[in-house]
Amino acid sequence: MKKDIFPYGTHIYREPSRPLEELKKDMMTIKRLGFNMVKVQESWAIDEKRKGEIDLSKIEEIIKEAEALDLMVYFGVTMEQAPAWLWKEYPDCRLVYNDGTPHNDPTQYLLPADGKPGPCWDHPEVRREGERFICELVKRLGRYRNIVVWNVWQEVGFWPMYPGKLGFCYCPYTLAKFRNWLKARYDSIEKLNEVWRTGFGRWEEVEPPRLHPFVPSYIDWKYYMNNIYLREAIRWKAETFRKSDPYKRPVFCHMGSPSIGSGAEWRLAKEVDIFGSSCYPIWGDISDWDKDFKNPEGKIKGEMWNAISLKFDYIRSSCKGKKFWAAEFQGGPVSSFLYKGKTPAPGDIKRWVLTALSTGINGLCFWNHRAEIFFQEAYGFGLLDSKGDITERAKEAGALGVAINRYGELFQEGVIQKNEVAILVNEDLQNFLQSMPLHINNLTSEIHIMHTIRGLYRMLWEEGIFIDFLEVEEIERVRDYKVVILPLPLAISDGIMEKLEKFVYEGGLLISECCPGRYDRYGLARTGEISGIAEDVFGIEHKDVKLCGDEKTPWLPSARWLDVLPVKRFEGMGGFSSYSILPSLYIESFTVKYGTPILSMEKEITGVFNSYGKGKGYLIGTVMGHSFLSYGDEGTKKFLVKIIEDAGVKRSNLGKLLLRKKVLGEKEVLFLINPEGRAVSERLDTTGFSKAIDLLGGPVEGLITVEPFSVKVIILER
Repeated sequence: MKKDIFPYGTHIYREPSRPLEELKKDMMTIKRLGFNMVKVQESWAIDEKRKGEIDLSKIEEIIKEAEALDLMVYFGVTMEQAPAWLWKEYPDCRLVYNDGTPHNDPTQYLLPADGKPGPCWDHPEVRREGERFICELVKRLGRYRNIVVWNVWQEVGFWPMYPGKLGFCYCPYTLAKFRNWLKARYDSIEKLNEVWRTGFGRWEEVEPPRLHPFVPSYIDWKYYMNNIYLREAIRWKAETFRKSDPYKRPVFCHMGSPSIGSGAEWRLAKEVDIFGSSCYPIWGDISDWDKDFKNPEGKIKGEMWNAISLKFDYIRSSCKGKKFWAAEFQGGPVSSFLYKGKTPAPGDIKRWVLTALSTGINGLCFWNHRAEIFFQEAYGFGLLDSKGDITERAKEAGALGVAINRYGELFQEGVIQKNEVAILVNEDLQNFLQSMPLHINNLTSEIHIMHTIRGLYRMLWEEGIFIDFLEVEEIERVRDYKVVILPLPLAISDGIMEKLEKFVYEGGLLISECCPGRYDRYGLARTGEISGIAEDVFGIEHKDVKLCGDEKTPWLPSARWLDVLPVKRFEGMGGFSSYSILPSLYIESFTVKYGTPILSMEKEITGVFNSYGKGKGYLIGTVMGHSFLSYGDEGTKKFLVKIIEDAGVKRSNLGKLLLRKKVLGEKEVLFLINPEGRAVSERLDTTGFSKAIDLLGGPVEGLITVEPFSVKVIILER
């Protein structure tokens, strides 16, 4: 792939598809509009209907047509849609649920889930058959140089699964590999029993939970399936492509959406050259817990900060410098049978694409070129209409692609600005919360970690404080940041707390929401109801913790059987006397040992500051993300921003506009983001630059106006 080209395309083919002649006509339209890439999605079941008879003629003709039109090809292979003969020849290759029931779906289609969950890739014969197919596919198609990337798994995961199950896979092959992983992790059966609180006598007896998730073994089981099994499945596919491809093109995979709070993305990204995510800004990315759920302007803002910026900042953080793509990007209305959502206007397309670019993405591919034809998603998602006619949104998308590729190398190879604040992500914490029922709408408590992270992110994003996400297995990188935030750290290991203690002692600032280390890594209660290391860092002892809320609180199923405290503001003390915050979910109170009280509620200390070594620790006895995301409490945001700015972190703003930056040599691209519902004008200082050019306009100088909920992109050259 050339460095001076930003890959910008649209999905063109998957089965069932439109006739080949229509596809060829559409490709000419796509080229004329300004796109430089098409995506082709292959299906194993379609291309090898009979074992050993692989027919790639239709795909090959599409690739040839793309080559003639000078279009790059983003090639996806869909192994999860496995051939019928495979299921018949290897009946034990089905993924198995905790009760021993195999997942059985003999009539597979790409919809609704790209063939997922597919066969168990731990089955040795199935993996061998898969490798044989990939090798043959690459042997035949690899000679086409316009194929620029291989996508080995589209929207990685196991879904769909039967509800109420404990997930996959309880087959003999996976259980054997799980036990081997446990042996390496714990060395002895005695150590495993000590950690799990079990009584196994031999490794052959060890099994994950079969009935209830709220046990220590569930933490390891979920970690294994989401971080080890999936990583290994991606690895063998990627390695098979690499050894078969004569031109060693990059290997790619992407998520349907990052699981906010999970660390699995960090493990999966390691196995590929490019990582990414799908992105459908209108499709349910704001939850009914959000204050903006029924607010039209709030939903538009949510498309920017939540559906796009948060998502791709999460993916970017997991990549650690690797390239990342918007792998599927909404091109038309969401469609689900009789429901057809809002048709994106040209302004929506422009806002979405430019917001995604501001996070640093290195490629973008729309879903899809023309309105869908198949069952549930029929008449949805296309840039073109159902007849293949050009729409205004397609014109806008194409014009954006042309403009971006005038500076293709800057957008492809430029480096996004370095951030000074990180939110800590803990896979074990998410799995612990996932094991606990919420007792409302069949949800589990992991929704709380996702909700508070989203709230913390939004508070800082709105103030121009852009963040990274830091995964606990890379805790050594904590020294790269001035400030680290611990969201709802109910379960955390002593090892992680020790690293955070060192971070503070050496000069860092640690901000923790309530109850740090109330449970250990495996969900067991601690003496004192809090981590002993947290006691030292924050200079406190835990006193009490209660739920808080009222009849409007969305996460409380009923107040009749719960000892729930009413919601009363935490009032600032000392240097924080002019500040206050709104508590949500939990109210934790403290006995101060040598910290300094900074927040109180009815004479109880609910917030503490402590100097520890060269650094500082703040412990806030509630869940701040909920306070802002559900209730829009500006006081909570003001308090959090003060703490961060006191640590020397500066906002990235141009007046009232948010400012993000990407740099390559003597060139810079500035993203001026207006997150509000009115136009904003600010003066841009271009001293030191010979040129300042609006990406979608001409030369600029002085006063710049950005329309409501919009992004303006300025190219600077020295």
